[in-house]
Amino acid sequence: MPSIPQLPRILLGLAILLTAVSGFKNLANSSKLKGVNEEVAAANDTAATLKADNKKILDEAKAAKEEAKAVAEAKAAAEAKASAAAAEADRVKKDLEEATAKAQEQDTKIKDLEAKANAPAAPVVAATPDPELVKKVADAEAKVAESEQLLKTLQTKSEDAEKKAAALEAENARRAAGLAKPGLEGRILAVNPNWNFVVLNIGDRQGVAANSSLIVQRGGNLVARLRVTSVEPSTSIADIQAGSVPKGSFVQPGDLVIFPSGS
Repeated sequence: MPSIPQLPRILLGLAILLTAVSGFKNLANSSKLKGVNEEVAAANDTAATLKADNKKILDEAKAAKEEAKAVAEAKAAAEAKASAAAAEADRVKKDLEEATAKAQEQDTKIKDLEAKANAPAAPVVAATPDPELVKKVADAEAKVAESEQLLKTLQTKSEDAEKKAAALEAENARRAAGLAKPGLEGRILAVNPNWNFVVLNIGDRQGVAANSSLIVQRGGNLVARLRVTSVEPSTSIADIQAGSVPKGSFVQPGDLVIFPSGS
């Protein structure tokens, strides 16, 4: 049993030891909290980026639909104009035919009168179409041809706009469903074994979508299964699925990652 004069020293040593243990514990908790706060901030930044990208896609899809609508309206107007031009051409042709028929009828009457009078036949000038009517017919036919060409151009623009709108809608639906582009491949840039996640060298620009699943291969052998948790323009982060790494195996930088069809 320690003597009474030694008790203050022992108590002082215990106090110092408890203070040191408490300090180390607080330091560890502070470091862990800092790491969690940084991850939360990174996740918020990623969410904001994805939200902005989705808004951009929706805006582009809306613009494409509006463009398709405008092209369709222009197409309808051109069709109406072409129909009116065709009707005008038919009317002018009909007027020309009627005028030619009247001229021929007049020539026939003149010949009949000359024959009845037993007079020498006078030179008969063959009926010729009215130059003004001929010009109107030519102008109407030119307008019809121009309208048909305009219709073809508008039809092509309409089809292109519809294809663009459909592609944007499909892209937005793929992102919303958490699906990556079929057959997409990439590589692992870094591995964090403590937090059990990896960094990939492919991102939004290559077609990676959040929540999509993928497999890791090395030498044709399955190494692990991953699920994407956040996506950047050219990189992404994925968690290593629990229980997906075969015994004795591990994930390492340079491993091939593959997004199976329908992932």
